[in-house]
Parts: sequence; structure tokens; C-alpha cells
Amino acid sequence: QALGVSTTVLLLTLVLDQVRGKLKQVLDRHFRKEKLQLDRTLERMSEAVARIVDPPTLADRLLRTAAELLGARSGAVYLRQGEPPLYRLSTSLGGSPALTELSPGCPLVECLQQTGVVGGPRAVPALSGPALAGLRQLHYLGGEAGFGLIHEGRMLAILVLGSREGGYSREEMNLLSACTRMAVLALVSGEGGRTIEALNNEIQVKVEKIAEQQRRILALQAQLARRQRLPEAEGNPPANDERPASPEPPAEAELPAPAEIVGSSPAVRQLLHLVRKVAASSSAVLLRGESGTGKELLARALHELSPRAGKPYVKVHCAALTPTLLESELFGHVKGAFTGAVKDRAGRFETANGGTLFLDEIGDVSLEVQTKLLRVLQEMTFERVGSSEPIQVDVRIVAATHQNLEKLIREGRFREDLFYRLNVFPIHVPPLRDRREDIPELAQHFLKQYAQAAGKIELRIDDDALLVLKNHSWPGNVRELENVIERAVVVAEGGVVTTEDLPAELLADQEVPSVLASAAGTDD
Repeated sequence: QALGVSTTVLLLTLVLDQVRGKLKQVLDRHFRKEKLQLDRTLERMSEAVARIVDPPTLADRLLRTAAELLGARSGAVYLRQGEPPLYRLSTSLGGSPALTELSPGCPLVECLQQTGVVGGPRAVPALSGPALAGLRQLHYLGGEAGFGLIHEGRMLAILVLGSREGGYSREEMNLLSACTRMAVLALVSGEGGRTIEALNNEIQVKVEKIAEQQRRILALQAQLARRQRLPEAEGNPPANDERPASPEPPAEAELPAPAEIVGSSPAVRQLLHLVRKVAASSSAVLLRGESGTGKELLARALHELSPRAGKPYVKVHCAALTPTLLESELFGHVKGAFTGAVKDRAGRFETANGGTLFLDEIGDVSLEVQTKLLRVLQEMTFERVGSSEPIQVDVRIVAATHQNLEKLIREGRFREDLFYRLNVFPIHVPPLRDRREDIPELAQHFLKQYAQAAGKIELRIDDDALLVLKNHSWPGNVRELENVIERAVVVAEGGVVTTEDLPAELLADQEVPSVLASAAGTDD
């Protein structure tokens, strides 16, 4: 009998060990599943908030991630707007909730502001006071769990999750609380980024206004100085052969200083005369000439001398952008128009409204974008990329190119009708080799500019070096001359720039000994 009892006890022990092992395996699988769910949820939320700063997009991602991983059948997110705050429905799942707005005084908002969480495993009707009122409103919205996204006492958003099979456990409520805390960090980060962007834009606008005022002051000072010189000229009139038969074209001193248009040759004076005549109108201007001749400076001068001087001046380098990017840059886009378009963006036409838009290297624009440009020039109306809503603007167009547009038209690479729209008032900008008499003045201008920057205020350029500069062909035009002077300032020793400080290629394309001999003969 004792043997039978021992055998029974042994069998029971073995069975209990097996049951305990099975139970341990079940519990281990359960905890591993819970941990995997927690890790997966936090990982997905981390990925979601790391890339998003737009509150509506973040709200949608938070709701869908939480609902998908926890099996919620419905839900909604309300975002804080304005002061005093009003919580407006931003996104929903499984149908719209009964209320699209929640005011600060409503029970759910007050309860979430105090506790951060409403609902969950202990949310029973036995609750009383504000907690019960908040729970009832949560149920009225179709929710079973509610969370307040709070930062430093400020509730930024409200997450409402609908029912799910089996309800929400305490662990799942803690998991959702962790998700909302991550979303709070993303909301605060995005809010800070938008504040910085707004401040930067405000500062940029103020800087541009100050710069514009400085330009106008300098222009007025130049005009005043010219008027003060007129009585002196009348008291000591020049000889008849020196007096101009008609009012002479405006000198570069009358142009605003930022344009930095330097030169007094007949070609430059005629150029500035044309600029001043057309500046007062709103006609399109086409600046044609080789690269480096100063077309961009003339475009700015056209703006600063026009009635639009107080309005925006916007520049677009057409050759630097692909057709798709150029279209978005010119006309703007709406959120979702293409991959990466996370928010609406105004184009350059909108930015330049009331002012001047400078289209540099217009010959490099694709035919597709040319078609849209033609419509804007005809109607001054366009749509943002991804939108069908027309936008009306008032913009003065100045275009520039170094290419032969007539040849591009014959080759089918440039629209003839667009050419005629742009070519209302063509201006040819002469190359530097056609106005060599301006080279000494330009050289002195750049020398002063770079010598001051280098701390070599007393630096000057000798006659031999100037003569070499005048005899160079300058295929790169004024830009090449500027680069040569900048280099000379760097390498010059003592207080004088000599021929030894000039690049070898300048000396290679001319007979330096004969040049120097000519200079010596002139001195004699």
C-alpha cells in the first residue's frame, strides 16, 4: 500500500511538472508577444514622428499607427488651434465623430487637461464628477480611450480611440501613453521649426525693406548731386562742339548704387539711356548678350528705376533647375502634388506679385515650361502644380539669354510665340571687347573693392598692367576681368599691381614688349 501511495505521488509530481512547464511556455509566449507588440509600436511611432513636422500629417500617422497595431475600429485626433484654444477635428477613422470641435470648457477637455487619460480598464459608470462627465462625452464621441497630448501644461492635441475586441488592458493604455508622448515631442519640434521659419521670413522681409530704402536714398542723393552741378555747368558752359545737341543719356551715377554699373563709354551711356526709357513702363524686356556682360545688373537697374521699385525683385536661374523643379519653382505647388510636397508652397510668380521677375538664361527652359510661361505672359494667370485654382498676378518680366533664340526657334527648341512675348523691348548688352575704354574704370572699381576686403587700401595698378588689360580680348567679359583683379590683389606685393601679378594667359595673347614700348613712347 505504501508503494502504491509513493507511485501515485510520483505520478502527480511528474504531471504537475509537465503542466507547470506548459504553463510557463504559454506565459513566456504571451509576454514575448506583448513585448514584441510594444517594441513594434514604439519603433513605428518613432519612424513616423522622426520625419514629420506638419501637425495634420502627424495626427493622421499617430491615429492610423495606434489603430492598426491595437485593433481599434475607429478613432479621431483633434488639434489645438488659436488662442483661446479650440480643438478642431484633424483626422478620423471609421466615420466622423459626433463633434468636430471641442471647446476648453467641455467635460472631456477639462478631464484630459487634469488627468491626461480618460477611459481604459477601470472606466466604469461608478465614476462621479468631472471624470464621469468626461467619460460620458468620450462615449458620445464613439471613443473607449482618450489621451491628451500635453506639453508643459499646454494640451496640444486630443487622441480618441474607439472600441476594440476585449477592451484596452492597462499595458495597452501605457503603450498608448508612450506613443502620445513621442507625438508631443514631434509637435513641439515642428512648432519650434515653424516659429523659427516665420521669424526668419520676417527678418528677411525687414532686411529687404531696409536695403530697398538704402537704395532709394542713394538714388536720391545721386540725383540731388547732379542737380547741384547743373548751375555750375550753366555758369561755365562748355564749348559748342562739346555741348550735346540733345539731353544726354543718364550717367551711371544716376543709377542706384547696388546695380554697380560702371563705365562711361558711348556704348554704356546708350545702354543706360535705353534702360531708363523702358524702366518706367511695364513692357517685357529681353536682355541679350554674352555671358559675364552684366545682364543681371541691368535687370536689377530696370527694377530699381521703375515704379515697381518698392515691390519685390525676384530672380530665377532657369538653367540651374530641371523642368519639373523649374515648374514648381515658378508656379508653386500644393501639398501632395508630388513626392516630398508636404505643404503648400508659393512660386516665384506669386512672390514677385506687384514687382519684377527676372528669368535668367530663358533659352534653357524646356518646351513644356515654355507653354505655361506663354499663358502667364498672355493672361497673367496660372495654377500651382497639383491645383486647378487660378491665381492672378501683376508681374513685370525681364528675361536674359546668351543664346541665339532665332536659331533655337528654327531648330524647334524655342517657341516663336513666346519669343515675341519676351522680345517687346530687346536690349543688346555689348561685350567688354567692344567698350575697351571702360576697362581702366572697371579695373579701378574692382581693385578698390577687393583691396579694401584684403586690407590693402593703398593698393594701385600701374600703367603697364592697365595697358595689358586693355589689350586682352576678354572672352569672359566683365566677370573675367573681376576675377583677374581679385587674383592680382591676392598676389600683389608692395603697393602696386604690376604685369607680374597678372595671369600668364593675359600676357600670352599680346606682344608684351611692344605694348611696353608703346607705353614708353607715349611717356616721351
